[in-house]
Amino acid sequence: MFELLFNKKRVFEDLALLLLRLFMGGTFLVYAIKKVQGFDNYVVLFSDKLDLPFPMINLYLVMAVEGIGGILLILGVLTRFISIPLIFTMVVAFFLVNINNGFAASNFGVEVPLAYISILIVLFAFGSGKISVDDKLLKSK
Repeated sequence: MFELLFNKKRVFEDLALLLLRLFMGGTFLVYAIKKVQGFDNYVVLFSDKLDLPFPMINLYLVMAVEGIGGILLILGVLTRFISIPLIFTMVVAFFLVNINNGFAASNFGVEVPLAYISILIVLFAFGSGKISVDDKLLKSK
């Protein structure tokens, strides 16, 4: 049992990266779909409540980053690259939406964005892992 758990480090690392990618990719994909489905409400949120300049452009950018980023994370394609705009998106959300609401996720606090940023930093640092399209493409070269 010891051998299985502690000498198969690379297998567990790759499995952990896969699970993190699937979780974050699925999460961002759901966020993008919600924004498409409730587009008019999000335009109001971006313009009136968040007071963002060019709310339509910003909303389209966020939807593109979350949607494309979610798909790329799920597949394990360009994981390090797409982590950067996703981190940026979460940092902006942290400061515009969550920072004044305390820590707890139940109050739309900073708990969730901090967790997402932390996971994205791990994915940026370690990449897709071996269970990814990136790994398969790099092996074929």
